[in-house]
Amino acid sequence: MRLVITGALGFIGQNLARYIRASGMPCDLIGVDRYSDAPEAERAVFDKLHIGCFASDAGLALAASADAVVHLAAQASVQLSVIDPLGTFENNVARSHRLIEHLRRHAPDCHFIFASTGAVSQDEGPIDERATANPASPYGASKLATEALLRAYSSSWGLTALTLRFSNVYGPHSRRQPGVIPHFCRQVLGDGRLNVNGDGRQTRDYIYADDISGAMVSALQRRSEGLYQLGTGVPTSLMQVVEIFRDLCPDRPPKLAHAPALPGEIRHNCANIARARADLGFAPQHDLRAGIEKTLAWYAQELVS
Repeated sequence: MRLVITGALGFIGQNLARYIRASGMPCDLIGVDRYSDAPEAERAVFDKLHIGCFASDAGLALAASADAVVHLAAQASVQLSVIDPLGTFENNVARSHRLIEHLRRHAPDCHFIFASTGAVSQDEGPIDERATANPASPYGASKLATEALLRAYSSSWGLTALTLRFSNVYGPHSRRQPGVIPHFCRQVLGDGRLNVNGDGRQTRDYIYADDISGAMVSALQRRSEGLYQLGTGVPTSLMQVVEIFRDLCPDRPPKLAHAPALPGEIRHNCANIARARADLGFAPQHDLRAGIEKTLAWYAQELVS
C-alpha cells in the first residue's frame, strides 16, 4: 500500500506512522507537513517526507499517487479558532476541499480517511453517530463542514471516504500538542502546578494514541467507509485527571490553580463506540492511568534528553 499522511509530523501523525512500522504492515509511507523544524527522529519514520502544505501542487500530486490518504492536518485548537475563525476555516475546510476535489478528479479510487472530532456535537451522555450536530466553536464547525463535503462527494461521485470522530487523544510523541494531558505533563515536570480552567467538573473521553492508530490501520485494511465515533466510552472529569497525576507523583504532589472557563469549550463530551466495535473491530486497550503514566514517562525522558 502507498499511504499518504497529511499532518505527518503532528502528534497523531507520528503515532500512526510509528504504529504502522511496529505492526509490520507493508506500506510505502509518505508524510506531508508544513512544519520544517522537526528533529530527524520524527522525519526518519517516513519513506518520503514533503515539507509544505497538503493543498499545494506538490502535496496534491503526492496524495493523488497514493492508494490511501489519512487526512490529519488541521488547525486543531479550539481557542485559536475563537480568535481566528476565518483562518481556521481556510485551513480546515477550504484546503481540505481542494484536496478532496483533486482526488475526485485524479485519483477516484483512493481511500480517504478524515480525522474529525467529537466537538461537532454538544449532546449530553455518550454521543453516537446520530447525535445532533451542534458545534460550540469554529473548530468544531470547520470539522463538521468537511464531514458534509465528504458525504456529498461520496453520494455524488462514489468517493471511498471514512470519517472518524476522535475523542480527546493523548500519548507520547506530542511535543507540540496543546491538549490537557500533555500540558499537565509539562507542568508536573516543570513548576509542579496544574492549571484547571473552570470548576474541573467538565468531562472528556480520553483515548490513548495507539488505540486510535490501531483503529485507523484496521480501517485502511478494510477500506472502511462512513462515519464512526472513536473513544473509550468512559467520561472522565478534569479533576479525576488531576488526581491521577497526583497519584503518579507522590513525592512531589502537584499544586492546583484555578482559572476561568475557556470560551467555546464543550461542558461534557463522551463517545458511544458501539458501531466502531461492531464494524471496525475497535477495542480500546489502554486504561487512562496506565496511558498517562506512559505519556508522563515519555515527557520525562524527552525533557531530559
